[in-house]
Amino acid sequence: MTSEYTEISQQEHAQPASPDEDTKLVNRLKEAIFRSAKGFERFKEQLPFLLRKAIDEVIDAPRTGRFTVDELEKTEKTYLGTKVEILLRNWLRFPRGRALDLVIDGIETDVKNTMGDSWMIPTEAVGHPCLLVKTNEKLARFSIGIIVARPEFLRPGVNKDGKRGISATGQQRIHWILKDESYPENFWQGFDDELRRKIMSQSSGAKRVDALFRYVQKKPISRSQVLAVAQQKDAMKRLRRNGGARDSLASDGIELLSGTYDSARIETLGLPKCKKDEFISFASANESNEARSKPKLS
Repeated sequence: MTSEYTEISQQEHAQPASPDEDTKLVNRLKEAIFRSAKGFERFKEQLPFLLRKAIDEVIDAPRTGRFTVDELEKTEKTYLGTKVEILLRNWLRFPRGRALDLVIDGIETDVKNTMGDSWMIPTEAVGHPCLLVKTNEKLARFSIGIIVARPEFLRPGVNKDGKRGISATGQQRIHWILKDESYPENFWQGFDDELRRKIMSQSSGAKRVDALFRYVQKKPISRSQVLAVAQQKDAMKRLRRNGGARDSLASDGIELLSGTYDSARIETLGLPKCKKDEFISFASANESNEARSKPKLS
């Protein structure tokens, strides 16, 4: 910590919060964050994808066969906060602090993540600014803000780890950077168990990929989602011709299009825009529903 912030920290512990002092400190942190992100607009644009990446990497569907946060162990849900912290620190190029998660413009700052309604503040972060992140997988909404975690903003009780929640008064002292914004939804979140079972119960990677694009049409599907379904090292081969899903789908009038090579056709068909690592399937209107919905099992 800088000597300047050491002095500020001591004052925070010694006297009640000063709204002006907090606002000045928070604005300094926000300006540093936006500088590192190359502007507020880029921060707003990139952060949602960082949160999606953090969550997906913890779920790790290709290796675990799990698809949603609800399937994670309790310890993995706790680790999600660490993953968010790591990706934020690397993206914004902030160094790790001596006592807290990162240093922003010379100020030690903690990063706290929640999928609930509040955050738990450790003893070492009391009196220091905390970058608060909140995500809701079911609604695909997130918020991010900053609070100076002064004692009077925390609940009096502690949990078994000695951490304290933010009080109702403290909630009012959060300086929101982005609030209730959307981020990319979990691809599997809206699927019922029966649909997932139909896809994942197929006996091989090629058949699972076939079922994925047969049952889920007109919806961009990313490379990582294909890997999660195929569960094989050479998963992308299952998309190709010469025995892959592209051939079996085509025999039933279903086109499998690539965001890299077929962007013009995707646009012509009026399908949702695909990124370069995404694919989308589309059944010709003259094909029967029965033919389009029956996976190739042989």
